[in-house]
Amino acid sequence: MSGPRPAPLSRRLALAALSLLLCLSALELGARALGLGGGPRADLRRGAFLQPGAFPNRSAEYDVVVQVNADGFVDRPWGPPPTDRPRVLLLGDSFVQAAQVPPGRGLGPQLEAALAAAGQPAEVLSAGVPGAGTATALGLAEDLLPRLQPRVVVLGFLVANDVFNNDPRLDTKADKPYLRLVNGRLVPWDAQEAGLQGALAALARSPLWQASAATRALGRALGGAAEARAAAAGGLPAPLAVHDPARPAPWPEAWATTEALIAALARLCAEQNSKLGVLLLPDAPMVDAGARAALTAAHPAAAGLDWAQARAEATTRAGRHAPVLDLAPALEAAGGARLYFPIDGHWTAAGHAAAAQAAAPAVASWLGR
Repeated sequence: MSGPRPAPLSRRLALAALSLLLCLSALELGARALGLGGGPRADLRRGAFLQPGAFPNRSAEYDVVVQVNADGFVDRPWGPPPTDRPRVLLLGDSFVQAAQVPPGRGLGPQLEAALAAAGQPAEVLSAGVPGAGTATALGLAEDLLPRLQPRVVVLGFLVANDVFNNDPRLDTKADKPYLRLVNGRLVPWDAQEAGLQGALAALARSPLWQASAATRALGRALGGAAEARAAAAGGLPAPLAVHDPARPAPWPEAWATTEALIAALARLCAEQNSKLGVLLLPDAPMVDAGARAALTAAHPAAAGLDWAQARAEATTRAGRHAPVLDLAPALEAAGGARLYFPIDGHWTAAGHAAAAQAAAPAVASWLGR
């Protein structure tokens, strides 16, 4: 007696395809529900906080509620330009975003308070995008300046990794724009020239990939794993090579591209009747001996790094196109260790306050020019 006949191959394939589709749909819904994957590349925004509203942000070091405005930035609502005071637009990365401190305690709000106390009232808006780089700041300025009409645009330049973020051969994030300098012009990176990372970036910029929160989250996870492997192989986290006195390739080209991006931002600001100023933001090892010692204990190769070199080069290159203030001396004098979360690495509320107090005189002078 024969057993039941097996289902036709076409039916089995259809069931398998349906099962796969259901699994992928569940994965996508889960990624969206958990806020993974960030936003699409075309929106020039990335990170965990993209949708308007109030969101908890907790770690072992902080427990805050992050307020995201209708424009998708961690800041208060942006209205029309005020008539009683000038406007300042602060561009930068997660240090500018300030999602680790309560609302009103980040660099932007504290800079506004410091300017008012100094007799130079101004409205300060913050547009921080984590891990983005200067190409994203340029793109955001193109989008935002016509509407926001700031008198001054302040670029918060994180010396520790902004140059790194500007080159796809160094960075592992494929969900943001990269430009390179070719014959004196900034052009999008060619995927083949950027190697495997460039190919991944091209894939991650594709509409199909960007439409899915799950694929964006997967890309970030793979990128983070690749960076961890590179750090293990070289003995240092990859961004720290910006402090390497040997200046290995492709860092010289990354520096040249970074300067070209700052120059383009300065030209754009002038075209929009704004003025550009640059704040050099230090991370903890640049201003705190204890943080440097801990880093060297974990990565002995860090003992050979030159912590002043990158600051000097950033000052020179940015200074050709805009006034520059290096915040490292003021933050070191303010007691660097207490200004940073030891594990997270971002500024505490005290760190944002120290940076704002140090920056206020320079920003006031930029407003008065």
